[in-house]
Amino acid sequence: MLGKNPEKKPELFRPMLVDFINHEHELVLLSEKIDWNYFEKEFSPLYSKVGNPSHPIRFMVGCLLLKHLYNLGDETLEKAWIMNPYMQHFCGRVFFEHEFPCDPSNFVHFRKRIGEKGIEKIFAYSVRMHDAKTNTSNFVLSDTTVQENNTSFPTDAKLCKKVIDYCNKIAGNEGIKQRQRYTKVSKQMVRNTYNGKHPKRAKAARKSQRQLKTIAMRLIRELQRNFNAEQQEFYKDLMTLYTKVVTQKRNDADKIYSIHKPFTRCIAKGKAHSQYEFGNKVGLITTANKGKKIILGIKAFLQTPYDGHTIEPLLEQMETGGQKLPKELVYDRGGRGKSEIKGVKISIPSTPRKKDTAYQKQTKRKKFRTRAAIEPIIGHLKTDFRLAKNYFMGETGPQINALLAATAWNMKKMMELLKQKIIFLSYKIQIMLFSNPVFKNKLNSHSLKS
Repeated sequence: MLGKNPEKKPELFRPMLVDFINHEHELVLLSEKIDWNYFEKEFSPLYSKVGNPSHPIRFMVGCLLLKHLYNLGDETLEKAWIMNPYMQHFCGRVFFEHEFPCDPSNFVHFRKRIGEKGIEKIFAYSVRMHDAKTNTSNFVLSDTTVQENNTSFPTDAKLCKKVIDYCNKIAGNEGIKQRQRYTKVSKQMVRNTYNGKHPKRAKAARKSQRQLKTIAMRLIRELQRNFNAEQQEFYKDLMTLYTKVVTQKRNDADKIYSIHKPFTRCIAKGKAHSQYEFGNKVGLITTANKGKKIILGIKAFLQTPYDGHTIEPLLEQMETGGQKLPKELVYDRGGRGKSEIKGVKISIPSTPRKKDTAYQKQTKRKKFRTRAAIEPIIGHLKTDFRLAKNYFMGETGPQINALLAATAWNMKKMMELLKQKIIFLSYKIQIMLFSNPVFKNKLNSHSLKS
């Protein structure tokens, strides 16, 4: 059952948050700008009409936004929320609270409840908040980056050791008696593979790696022999995954780099400091006009598509979000391919044509130099808004994390705009007061008396 927001009624011994917070704070301004009823209407059908009351939708959506706005985790948000009255006001609380209203695991259940489509609605709303800005852009910028998954650096020995441990766990849960568990033996073999390129350790490392694969396959076959028909069907996909992990070779396509996140891919973007990144490719589209740039579309891809093939899904996402498609999209040389997609011209840097005038050459050069503005946006998304690493489980995790990071970026830009408006208004009022002769005379007389 859907829970209700706290009633805004004063109490005798508890001061209300609105009585002592600064109403010009950026979070207060943003909370007044957001139409919370929109989220209530969109997500209330997902709740039943019976059972225990849930936490209010404003509180849950507000916490999701705060998490990515201030680069906090589910657990660390709890500590920050208790100390910060502005966060509590943003989430719709009336009085200052000394305890967090829910367990951090409730955020996991809420994300599963609204799903990827619900997160897309939150992102689309963050774009609509900047309608005046997004409608004026004739051309947009696009690029891709890699969102790493929360996995350890993959090695064959480590993956085989995990398969051995998982097989032992399955056997224990199903009551299957094993001939040998290889717990201590496999642990020592993984140690033997450390620093395996050293001349004195190379031979022992290769031998231990072969033995780990042999043991892992032995345990997989033993489980398959002892499973009954029902267990065979239940563990079919897991056994296929474990077999692929153990038998895969260096040059195989679609290798498994993580057992708990098998959709992880090894991507090389040509970086000097990081030759390979283990995660998923993310494409995004931003506005190109001067000032604060807004993210119009963002999408995570479970496979590793060519950069030029990420443009069409991003434009489709803009259309489904009710946005107007731009006339032109500027990409780097990685976007070679189609010159037009869905009526949008795709521009990439190239040598100028002989018939181009000096003005046309200058305009093109300026346009392609503008495209570099998307690079710092990607950098800030990674360092400040949790796009650097995806901690969410499941195949929808990369997309949910990317959407929330982009939503936080758009909300942050709105906070800055609202703060600038307040500063401008206060400055304008001061000018009007000082230009008023009556106020001037009163001020002068007061200064003479003092």
